[in-house]
Amino acid sequence: MAAAAVVFVGLAATGCAGIQNLSQHLEGLTTKPKVGDCWTTTFAQSQKTEDWEGTAAISCAKPHQSYTYSVTTLASKFSYSSWLDSNGTIRADVDRAAHDACVSEQKKILPGLTTGEALLVPTYFLPSTALWGAGSRWVRCDIGVIKTGSTVAAPKLANLVPFAELKSTLAKTPVKYALCEDDPASNGPDGVETSYADCSGPADYTFLATLTMTAADGTAYPGLTALTTIGTAQCATLDAPAGHLVVAEPPAKLDWTNYNDRQLDCWRNNN
Repeated sequence: MAAAAVVFVGLAATGCAGIQNLSQHLEGLTTKPKVGDCWTTTFAQSQKTEDWEGTAAISCAKPHQSYTYSVTTLASKFSYSSWLDSNGTIRADVDRAAHDACVSEQKKILPGLTTGEALLVPTYFLPSTALWGAGSRWVRCDIGVIKTGSTVAAPKLANLVPFAELKSTLAKTPVKYALCEDDPASNGPDGVETSYADCSGPADYTFLATLTMTAADGTAYPGLTALTTIGTAQCATLDAPAGHLVVAEPPAKLDWTNYNDRQLDCWRNNN
């Protein structure tokens, strides 16, 4: 599924493709990508499909929004003729293998990247189904950056600095990639009209941590008020400067019910 526009934790899975995209899946990239490739894309496009269906790589001297930091091989030797199942969606074991392969590369190449640097958005892409059918088992591992000032409802990707500079900033000033939000309409974190902000400057909210709410899979949704009360008590265990509230953001009903999502996001109100 596409990464939620709340917190980009670790490696973002790419899209939930359907059978209607089969022709694009067959085409995709016609050649294997390489480390150092630069690409133009949008946030929505980068999250839409498991294989790359955008334009060819461009010179990194030109504005670009995605950078290939690794091209690695899937650990499992899949015998499937396609990574699509009979419903036209990615096979879960292939998806997991691609995710794990890039996480492994990410730990080696971007060792400083944690859940705290949530404006950095790692993604991964499989070969086209045509290349897969011909035996390709590589996975392309990319990195992008959410553009500050873009809204949580419709995130945008920033033009990337050179990868060496990105790594240097991540090592020396990781707060530049931390997650903060401005809330002009006073709707709270991830509310209507909230936008991503630079944590190294003034911001209405600073993301603190993701906690887990205790409830077995299949538990009926307790309601937003009840979950917020429980979540507020959990988030209160986190440190915050005197006079600043810690705000709890529990899962929405759809996520709680359909996906057994128990993620609790905790924010500091800087106002």
